[in-house]
Amino acid sequence: MIVLLLLGAAAALWGATELVWYPKPDSLPTVPHDKALLNPGIAYPGKGPSFTVVALLALASLAGVFAVSGWMRRLLGAIISVAGGWVCWQAVSTGGEFDLLTGRGLALLGGLLFLAAGVLIVLHADALPTIGAQYQLATTERRTGDPDKDMWDGLSDGEDPTADGKRT
Repeated sequence: MIVLLLLGAAAALWGATELVWYPKPDSLPTVPHDKALLNPGIAYPGKGPSFTVVALLALASLAGVFAVSGWMRRLLGAIISVAGGWVCWQAVSTGGEFDLLTGRGLALLGGLLFLAAGVLIVLHADALPTIGAQYQLATTERRTGDPDKDMWDGLSDGEDPTADGKRT
């Protein structure tokens, strides 16, 4: 579910950057293309702010969620939530008419998806799988009670069954 939310957020945010946010009023002058390229962070008539960096953050978060664990995963989820909230605020607070079928509506959708992914990551950080978790050493809680299976698991974990002393 989190993967789909992050992919949807990345696609929506990239699309919101490319779409027109509101129709250009006739009274505003047209901004030359070269000036728009020099100032990509500012909104010129018809276009909204660029969310390309936030869309890339959503794609990078896909790998990050499964690469880290514990408090780092919760921190990543909090950063994702803040970024999603910022996108929602940008979509709502930008001047002009608000229409859900324009770039503003798509930005709001992407921000909400990003926010939802961040909240889910924070809430379920311990339950999500981690890359390489299957290679961690076995703990005593993983003992099954079957001595043969426990011996083979102990061999996999580096225990010597011929050594004197009690096995843990």
